[in-house]
Amino acid sequence: MKLKSIFIIAFFTFFNCSEKTEPTLQSCNECVLVNNTLFNETKTTNYTITNVVLIDNFLTITISSSGCNAASWKATLIDANQILESNPIQRNLKVLLENNEACLAVFEKDFTFNIQKLKENQDAIILNLEGWDNQINYN
Repeated sequence: MKLKSIFIIAFFTFFNCSEKTEPTLQSCNECVLVNNTLFNETKTTNYTITNVVLIDNFLTITISSSGCNAASWKATLIDANQILESNPIQRNLKVLLENNEACLAVFEKDFTFNIQKLKENQDAIILNLEGWDNQINYN
């Protein structure tokens, strides 16, 4: 009985841990996608960034947009998949906001992204977020 239990645990551990897939746009809310094509296709005219806060590996972006209550909004942080050669290196970002609400009221909502994978073993990088006037120093 113990051998069967060990086999089942090993089987599920192997298959659950060995196939880690990148999130897709359809499955993504508050995650980071590194995709140059999607970056170039992303429009940023349906919202305004009102605040940005970076704490450790988490970037919180406050978005203002028209809608009914902001509860259904989804946001994806898109990286251009380009490293700008400077010291420190720089990365270009956009927020893709999915907002299908057709109301004229204006709401704000915070979206928090774990941006650790953007650092790529660098001590520090600079993030250029479209729609935000200041560079974000990520140390």
